[in-house]
This record gives sequence, C-alpha cells and structure tokens, in this order.
Amino acid sequence: MSSDIEKAQSFVSRLLQNPALRDFTPLQREEQLIQFLHVNSAQLAPTLSSQQFFPGKNWNQIFSILLEALYGLVNEELLPEIEQSITGINYTFLQFLRQQQADDTLVKGQISKLVTGLMQKPDARRGFTGAFSALRFHSVDRYLDEAFARKTYIHFELTKVQRLRMGRDEIKSFVELTLLLKPVINLISSSAPTQQERTTGMVQSQFADKVFSLVKKQIKILPEQVIKSAVDASLSFNENRFIEATSRLAAVFSARSRNYQPNMRVDRGADSPDKSWFSIARRNYKFYGFDIKLLDELYKTAAENNW
Repeated sequence: MSSDIEKAQSFVSRLLQNPALRDFTPLQREEQLIQFLHVNSAQLAPTLSSQQFFPGKNWNQIFSILLEALYGLVNEELLPEIEQSITGINYTFLQFLRQQQADDTLVKGQISKLVTGLMQKPDARRGFTGAFSALRFHSVDRYLDEAFARKTYIHFELTKVQRLRMGRDEIKSFVELTLLLKPVINLISSSAPTQQERTTGMVQSQFADKVFSLVKKQIKILPEQVIKSAVDASLSFNENRFIEATSRLAAVFSARSRNYQPNMRVDRGADSPDKSWFSIARRNYKFYGFDIKLLDELYKTAAENNW
C-alpha cells in the first residue's frame, strides 16, 4: 500500500468516526463525506497539499486519492451487508415465475457477482444508497404487510394487474430483490442525462431496454420478470404506464430511504418522518415519476401507523 493511500485512509477514517454520522448507513456516510470534501475543498486544499499530506498534488489528484480510500473503508462494512441482504432473501418466489426449482446457491452467487461488481462504479453506489437503506430498515416488510391487510390499490396492482400468483411473503421477496438489483441501471453510462434525470435517477425507456438486454446475458439464471422489474424501477410511471407494481414500489422505497434515519427526532405537533416525506412526494409525483395512487396509499399507511 502506498504512503499516499495510508495517509488518505487515516484522514478519511477520522472523518468517518464523526458521531453525527453514527446512525447513517455506509453509503449515506460516504455521500456525506463526499459532499463535505466538495463543499470545503477551498479550505482543505492548502492543508492537504502540504508536506505532511500530499505535497505537489493539486486538489483533483488529492480528491481522487481520498475517494479511493473512502470507497475502500466503506466497502469493509458495505460488502458484507450486501451479502447478508442477498442471503436473507427467500428465493422460493422464483419457482412461481419459472415453474421450476432454481439452485439458490447459484442464484445468490450470480447476484453477488453482479451487485458487488457494480459497487465499483460511483454512479451505481449513489443509485444504490436508497435501495440499500430500504433493505436494511425493512421498508418492504412494514408497508406490504399493511397493503395485504388493506387489500386496496397496491394489493390489486400486485396480484391482479401484475398477476403475481404467489403469497404475501413471496411478493415481499420479489420487491426486495428488485431493490437489491436496482443499481443494474448503472451497468452502462447514460449519455447526456437531463437535470431531471440526474436529480431523480430516472432514465429513458430506450436506455432501460438496452440495460435489460445486457443484464439478461450476465445473469441468465434469473427469470426475465425479475430483471425487468429491477430495470424498470428507474423509469417514470407517468411516461410508462405499464411499469410493474414491484418496480413502482422499489422506486418509491428507494427514494424515501435515501436519507432515512431510524432515530430521527420529531418535534411535537410535527408529522412523522414517513408521513411528511410521502406528503411532499405526492405534490411532486410527476417530477419524480411516481405512481400517485400508490403514494396515496403509502401516505395513509404512514399516517395511521405514525411512521
């Protein structure tokens, strides 16, 4: 290991130990630190280019070294958690889609290879932040349990429109795998994304079709419905009205969980965190490409449960 990387790891490690970051997920901490480096570059550059740290290097070179160190340190926690998420999913739902039993070990191995490989891409890491948090904090369990109890819009879209002939737990696993595979949209780079696409993470349908074809070749063991669900989670429902309900749910859970903090304090009289977020999302559903009826049900669920 070079002395530059050692120094960078020491510097980044101290930043990661900030108590204010304690409740964040690994990828949330990573984003906070990257933002900190960008915002404070003018103040940090003179110190970090001194003899004590990286003499003779400009800020872009220093930032690149710090970023490499940051990814390495975050991966020490992130990659084992990704493996836990992969092994924690119940893959029996695949039998309902394929009408045949799949080798769980082979399935998990191919998913692990694909997702951990994607974590080498900065865009995929950013795009996975919300999905990772949604998996860690069990958003799917909480909200789909309620959806199946209500048996209204979300339940209808999953069981009647998408025609998922399986039980509640199998459908939850389907949505969880959609979240886990959501970063596949970053398998290739989108050329000249619009400001809206950069903000929302949404892509055009032609680009999604190209990604879908590539992913099918890389992970042949999965049914096409699963791969399509993961890819379509980055499409706007307002422009693509036939997007699967599993994709629409994954898109919303990922967006909601991007900045989710489980121990957030709520001021007296203020809305609960999820209720507040869904309220804002309902007002901006067109911009973010969300399904407004799906948001309405999630909002009611959050309000009634004080989530």
